[in-house]
Amino acid sequence: MKGKRVLISLGGTYEPIDSVRGITNKSSGKMGLALAKEAYIRGADLTLVVAKVSVDIPSVFNVVRVETGNEMNEAILNLIPDFDIFISTAAVSDFEFKKKDDKKIDSSNSLSLNLKPATKIIRQVKKVNPDIFLVGFKAEFNITKDEIICCARKQIEKAGTDIVIANDISKNECQFGSDNNEVLIVDDDVMSVPLASKREIAKVICDVISKKTSSHVD
Repeated sequence: MKGKRVLISLGGTYEPIDSVRGITNKSSGKMGLALAKEAYIRGADLTLVVAKVSVDIPSVFNVVRVETGNEMNEAILNLIPDFDIFISTAAVSDFEFKKKDDKKIDSSNSLSLNLKPATKIIRQVKKVNPDIFLVGFKAEFNITKDEIICCARKQIEKAGTDIVIANDISKNECQFGSDNNEVLIVDDDVMSVPLASKREIAKVICDVISKKTSSHVD
């Protein structure tokens, strides 16, 4: 990855309901940070787009801070033409509110939330930069290995993703915020990576990216 311009998104986005409340998810940013550290060690020219995380981001990294899915979408699409590799680890909200209240909503009344599907950032990346090597993540919950592979391949079909890192976050030690993971690396083939630390998982993923981007250049 030496000399490659690598963009990584990480963390969970936050969608405001009103001026003080909102919805988010349990993403910690640990997997994205592990990948960032590994890419940095390997000599990548690195930029991070960071939403809500529970990890400390080293000051040596070039960081763009965002909060909502729309902010992350705008930041990534502005940056993406200048990068060779995009690793999309961020857990972006699948929904956003049709209308946000600018004041604090009165809690004495019942409340119905009116949501709409959010823009799928990953499906726009190749439209802006067709030559970028696109790495997607697909977190599913309590489904079979075959179903996870099917979900990963749907992302490849719809977004043009080059590889997808897929996992079942219902498994022990693989939940959001854990220090370990167990993943499938999916393209035309499927590589199973057994339970290991996220640092070790990041090394395997970077090995795959390095091999595929080298062959891509040739």
